Amino acid sequence: MPREFLCEHASSKSRVLVLLAHAGGPACVQAVFTCRDAHAAQHAARLLSSAALHGALTEQQEATAHKIATVLPDAPAASFRQALERARAGVWPSAAPALFSWPADDPFEGSSQDEPELPVSATRSPKDARLADLPGQVVRVVQLREFHVYDQAKVRAAAAAGGWEPMPDEELGEDDPHDLVGAVMFGAETTGELPGMDWLTDAQEGHLLLLARGDEVADWSTEAVRINFGTGWRLQRAANPYAASVRPDDPTADPEEPQPDFASLFALPEACDCEEEDCRKCHWTFTPRTADLLFSTLVELAEAAYDEAAELGERPVTKDDDCAWGFFSRLPRVTWRQNLQWRRDLARACDDLAGDLQRGTWPQPSCAAEEMVLHLALDDAPAHLEAGDDSPHAALPKHRDDYDFDACSDVFFQDHDVLWLYDSKYSEGSDEADRSESSPHPARLASGKLVRGLRQRPCALS
Repeated sequence: MPREFLCEHASSKSRVLVLLAHAGGPACVQAVFTCRDAHAAQHAARLLSSAALHGALTEQQEATAHKIATVLPDAPAASFRQALERARAGVWPSAAPALFSWPADDPFEGSSQDEPELPVSATRSPKDARLADLPGQVVRVVQLREFHVYDQAKVRAAAAAGGWEPMPDEELGEDDPHDLVGAVMFGAETTGELPGMDWLTDAQEGHLLLLARGDEVADWSTEAVRINFGTGWRLQRAANPYAASVRPDDPTADPEEPQPDFASLFALPEACDCEEEDCRKCHWTFTPRTADLLFSTLVELAEAAYDEAAELGERPVTKDDDCAWGFFSRLPRVTWRQNLQWRRDLARACDDLAGDLQRGTWPQPSCAAEEMVLHLALDDAPAHLEAGDDSPHAALPKHRDDYDFDACSDVFFQDHDVLWLYDSKYSEGSDEADRSESSPHPARLASGKLVRGLRQRPCALS
């Protein structure tokens, strides 16, 4: 079974190799073809790997494969075409001597009478230790993955070639007589990919285990380990009129659902004009009108983030896009190469902050991603002020602190460290002139947590 195609480059030639897996023995490497064009060889290896994984090439990849076959001399071109057919089929012919089987009595494994030494990890972090016995901190990470199996036979064959063995027949149920679940789990635990299946969902939730909170490692836990990944963002998009992903013209949204009553949620204090230093009534107030504009801004940002994430997919944002992405182009350039799941999580951060306002609480950023989103929203909010006295916003009570978004910036954040990601030294070599004009005000402090920070709220299935 072809698993991956690699390149070996020398000064005078390049060689494409295939990594083969087979049941009963270790993986082996065989040569596919040799040529002088290193660029063509490298692209050929990538196309062959894609064909082996997916069983087919896209129309654009087929065009690239035709160009490579045209550039190569006749002999390597013929070998490349033949390799493409074998990669698509998922089967690679090999001579019997090449399929080395691992001996049951390996002479190099050492005497079975020798006492095996414990690895350093086993003495430092014993498997039977309780949380109180471990000197360091313990982080629990729970991962959720979903795979679509479109070719069961190919998945089972690829897993078997990698060393997977199905469960005995007597242990299998009627719903899964061929242990498809076991084959997919094998793929998820090894490469994460197998020919015949596509990766649909990859979400994870992580937090520190704390003795003071009554936490315990799973093996000693008296309570079942439960993680709430929340409802799917696509479901929110179809059913929740406040979710940022619901468009005004979405036929599944309920047009009769009322907007949040910000006049009640953020009721104004009694008027006071004494302006005495100790007077609590004279302090700054987060007003209904400010909340309404900030809520609308977060809804719009989330809608843009969900849409752009779906359109971008796994592709990076680049300077050549010329700020075409109204949301992701505005983020620090260090984030431009993040994947689809990361972008969906950032869109969910907009929803979470809007949810704070909908519940009648100030927006409370719980991670660096939410801090960045809230900075963008405070910058954009003034542009959402509608003209006219007949709008729902105009019916909200007025106050002297309306639209004081500078004060919001001072009150809502503990610090502004996240904005240092706009500094050039965090922007992968970019200079000041490369920054988007629509970015927030210049960075003041440094933090790289936006890219990898764990979310503290329940994570959406996104």
